[in-house]
Amino acid sequence: MDRPIIYAGAVPFDTDLLRLGRYAKESLGRLAEVVVGPETIVASGFACQPSAIDLSLTIGPGTIIAPAALDATRIGSSSAGMEADYAVTQCLFRNATTQQITVPLTGAVVTLFGVCQEADDQFDVLPFYNAEKPDQTMAGPDNRGTALPTRRRGNVSFMMATSVPSVSGAVVVPLYALSVPSGAGTLGDVVPQKSAAFKPAMSELATMHFAQQISQPHAICESSRILNAPAWAKRVELRVIGGGGGGASSTALSPDVGSFSGAGGGAGGDCWGVYPIDPERDAVLSVTVGTGGESDRRGGPSFVTYGAQPLLTSDGGSPGYFATPQNSVGGRGGGTGGGSLWNQSGGGGSDGQNGIYVFAGNGAAGPWGGGGPAGYLRGVAATRYGAGGGGAYAIPAEGLKAEGGRGYQGVVIYRFLH
Repeated sequence: MDRPIIYAGAVPFDTDLLRLGRYAKESLGRLAEVVVGPETIVASGFACQPSAIDLSLTIGPGTIIAPAALDATRIGSSSAGMEADYAVTQCLFRNATTQQITVPLTGAVVTLFGVCQEADDQFDVLPFYNAEKPDQTMAGPDNRGTALPTRRRGNVSFMMATSVPSVSGAVVVPLYALSVPSGAGTLGDVVPQKSAAFKPAMSELATMHFAQQISQPHAICESSRILNAPAWAKRVELRVIGGGGGGASSTALSPDVGSFSGAGGGAGGDCWGVYPIDPERDAVLSVTVGTGGESDRRGGPSFVTYGAQPLLTSDGGSPGYFATPQNSVGGRGGGTGGGSLWNQSGGGGSDGQNGIYVFAGNGAAGPWGGGGPAGYLRGVAATRYGAGGGGAYAIPAEGLKAEGGRGYQGVVIYRFLH
């Protein structure tokens, strides 16, 4: 930061102190740029209490940081002082008293604006050096008792309007929006909505309470449902896994005479992403969770839609099947689409029979394992999200059928983020 240099024995000038104030202001402004970012508006305080007896608001003290000129006008006396400096930095503006503001109309959304502007105040009659009579002082620069401002203050005043007002030389900041019913006589049922200018304080950033406000822990959807986004959410994180395919059934007593050993089912696809949402426009996300495929059946797809548009989809795994009476092929894994972090197709199930040769028709593992193994007289069901069921081998008697194992259902994992 800049600092003035003062020398012993030198005659002090008014600019020595004026420069000190300007340097301090610019240093604080540049520090604020590092902390909150340049060209950023931040509001703090300004507690807003609607009246239950009339159309007024009580606004508490508060501070606004906003980009503005160091000095938009000359500061100090006209004969000396310092010229205006239009360099823009983050500046502090404050309302130090509780104020009451009247809402001017009903039947509309009205916004409370903070008007940030510097002004010279605290007028006082100052003693000036008298060159003609050094042992006496003058009352004001002309000895006529003229009062001069002694402080340049960054002030916040308030205006209520339905659109942004134009105020020359001021930074106008929306603080609260109020939806006032037509014909209302009081504001008792009106809830002021804070603007984006209100950001969390540094101390809040380190608290668990704030962490809970800006994100939720991961939650699991095991069945299709509607999710309602919280009002503070700006994004949603989604991981979507399709249902696992079922294992192939068997219909023969031995590999020599037919379909003896069925293949395993494929795993459901797995995709993951983070997506922007706007709860004020639409707070509803529709979640569909794919079911696990029965014996010889494909698993169901899992997907999430928002605003009638699909965000991401994971198909279910294909079932194990007999391509010919003695050739059992493992089911393919389900495909995916829409993931912004990854799109991974599910794994394929193991083949079962190939002619007179028999392989273990195990179901494909899902993201957390759980593929069903091949089973005698019945394929084993999968046990983890998206995994495929195992194929069946052999049958208890001629003319009967051994069912393949069921694939495990899909899942949607989600959390809302600020």
